[in-house]
Amino acid sequence: MQAARVSPADDAGKPYSAANPAASSAIAVDRIDIPQPEPGQALVRVHASTVTRDELTWPETYREVRQTMGYDVAGVLESVHGESTLKPGDEVYCMVSSHRGGAWAEHVVADIGDLALKPKNLSWPEAATVPMSALTAWQALFVKAGVPEPDLDAREASSKRALVTGASGAVGAYIVQFAAMAGLHVVAASGSTERNGEFLRLLGATEAIGYGDVESQDRFDYIIDTVGGEPQTKAWSLVAEDGVLVSVDSSSFAFAQSPPAGKEHVKALFFIVEPSGEQLAKVARAIELGLVRAFVAHTFPLAEVKEAYEKASGRLDRRGKVVLTM
Repeated sequence: MQAARVSPADDAGKPYSAANPAASSAIAVDRIDIPQPEPGQALVRVHASTVTRDELTWPETYREVRQTMGYDVAGVLESVHGESTLKPGDEVYCMVSSHRGGAWAEHVVADIGDLALKPKNLSWPEAATVPMSALTAWQALFVKAGVPEPDLDAREASSKRALVTGASGAVGAYIVQFAAMAGLHVVAASGSTERNGEFLRLLGATEAIGYGDVESQDRFDYIIDTVGGEPQTKAWSLVAEDGVLVSVDSSSFAFAQSPPAGKEHVKALFFIVEPSGEQLAKVARAIELGLVRAFVAHTFPLAEVKEAYEKASGRLDRRGKVVLTM
């Protein structure tokens, strides 16, 4: 099969790592053996995956020599090696474990419990944009922040207020949609209301504001931060006494260890997303009901993976994620 992998070292022979990240020119499409599933795993024929900004700076990218990159999968189940309601031929989607990766390939192995049926109303590229971003949003809101999961058949409004920073980004857009789905009063903050305001209200935001207007807001029961930096610093003064502050910004892994004076009692945490087929099944139903939308910015064939990575790491001129098709 064909797979996009990272060369092990630079021209001087220095191994690539998160401290010495590879450039996009180090990504090559190679022909390798199809991976073999172990008990509890499944083999998926990949139709689409996504390219995430700065993935070449992640430690997981260098876990193995010539690591196959990628974590989002949309494809057809080829074989199942364990008990499952899924069967060969099913159209599925998933986030593969960060300990494995391998989605930028024609086939990938995934744990059975990480798989869910693909939303019926999404194309392969659309479905591929969902897993990692939507799971991060779902877990931030409904697991870590403790927002009650909504009954999609009998949704109710809530008096609770939620602030989302980086609301127009890949993860932020799902947080806004899930928070609106849960009936919260959603304040969506981004770098530009002129550029993002209409889009955020389309997603279900009650209010769309710029970061400069954040401090004028009342207190929030839930704050989900996706950008770190100054917006996160301001968030400490905006979270209610019994509120929750969650960050998914990768540079903020230690932010909760040093709360400002007087905020030591606030529940604050950083987390890293985990795969979950059960949660993706719930996301799929929300998508099929028209409550959540997925966005594709650009698509590239696997052979153009270098160009895809450069596009994803630059400033996108469209909403959504960059997708690789196989």
